[in-house]
Amino acid sequence: MKITLVSPPLSDARSLGLGRLFFQKYEPLGILYIAAVAKEHGYGVEVIDCTAQDMALPVLKQRLLSSRPDVVGISTLTLQGAAVFDLGRWLKASLPDTFVVLGNIHASVFAKEFLQNGCCDAVVHGEGEYVFLDILRALEKKRELSAISSLSYRDPSGTLHEDRRRAQVADLAALPPPARALLAGNAYGLGSISNQIFVPRRPASVRTMITSRGCPNSCDFCTIAQSGRPRFNSPQRIVDEMQALAAESGVEYFYILDSLFVSNRARTLEVCREITRRGLDIRWGVQAHVNFLDPEMLGPMERAGCYNVAIGIESGVQRLLNLVSKGTRRDDIVRCVEMVKRRSRIKVEGLFMLGLPDETQQEALETIAFAKSLPLDMAQFSICTPYPGSPFFSRLRATGQIDAGIRPDGSVDTAVWNRYFAYPAFADIEPIWTPPGRTGRELMALQRRANREFYCRPKMLLKNLKRVRLQSVSALCRLAWKVLS
Repeated sequence: MKITLVSPPLSDARSLGLGRLFFQKYEPLGILYIAAVAKEHGYGVEVIDCTAQDMALPVLKQRLLSSRPDVVGISTLTLQGAAVFDLGRWLKASLPDTFVVLGNIHASVFAKEFLQNGCCDAVVHGEGEYVFLDILRALEKKRELSAISSLSYRDPSGTLHEDRRRAQVADLAALPPPARALLAGNAYGLGSISNQIFVPRRPASVRTMITSRGCPNSCDFCTIAQSGRPRFNSPQRIVDEMQALAAESGVEYFYILDSLFVSNRARTLEVCREITRRGLDIRWGVQAHVNFLDPEMLGPMERAGCYNVAIGIESGVQRLLNLVSKGTRRDDIVRCVEMVKRRSRIKVEGLFMLGLPDETQQEALETIAFAKSLPLDMAQFSICTPYPGSPFFSRLRATGQIDAGIRPDGSVDTAVWNRYFAYPAFADIEPIWTPPGRTGRELMALQRRANREFYCRPKMLLKNLKRVRLQSVSALCRLAWKVLS
């Protein structure tokens, strides 16, 4: 059985404007874990990463037409949705005997639409490693798919079956490491322009890792809220992976993609102790939360090479923090950021949202002022975007307040999916949703204003000058003109 797993291109990179410069070449760890489980059980797997290989959709189609795989699995995020819709329909028309499986959050949300429009044979809901393995076994033995949970599919008669329960891997230790060897490691790393604080000596010396799944929080705007209780890899396994990548590929910085790496205090400290005990000379960055950082963690984290933490602050207005179930207090945000800067050399990035539900323009300006008042090293100002899969999106869709791209006759306007983008000021595209009484142009102007007021201060200009590479000066000037003016 010939199996191909695909990380597809963005649906229309041109629609992102200069925002495409911030899309870094990171390994598609989701499908690499799926590939690892399939290989562990004796299946041969090929992986195609269109972003890393600069492979446009027509080239991908030609490659699949030449290889004629028996099974194609495609990861589908929202900004890839239109490309996957096109690719899936083409696959089923051109290679009708190829079994096409979609996964990831966007495919899960719109499973019915993908299936009814002939884009695929099945959609996996939730974590796909063992669901995909069950599909391979069923196809190999010519069994029905009805016994497989967390799967929506069409049977040979065309009847649609849906089981939207989200699969979860209860024991992460049971998973093999991601099958990184299936892709060329030197294709990955940070580009010459990056939204990461860390600046590597060479792009390929940066990799990503996943060390846990799930999140203890339930923010209204987040798709991870559906991922269930947190599950963790052991400190030993985490540091084993770091050490192997540092030795084999010269990796100097790891960005850990966990929704909240520091949520388990004891594990965080044990990871730090293990890195220090082995004497690893590495740097790493994580996403953190003001409710989960304390003074006693900072010393071990810094000694173990923690270079930066990204903290989801969202707003400087307590009313709005409460409204989106953030679970934080404004005073605690101040305390936490000042604590990290006072007690360590760890750099802090603040993540903010403009255009939160019920936000006024004055409250948006309060958030910008709040960001400037904090001793941050970097800040990102996104437009609140109700991404498919979040509780916020589900509520808006149920009440008809957002365009999901689905038309009354069952057809899909996939161009709509390209508007689910949190940085519209980079591309001059209208946000997919705005709070009542606000406009997209207003929010885009606020996004530019936030960047201008935060980064055009002398101390921030000097602080970020060292992040500029000579070869990126021209593109950086164009980007600055776009998002600051």
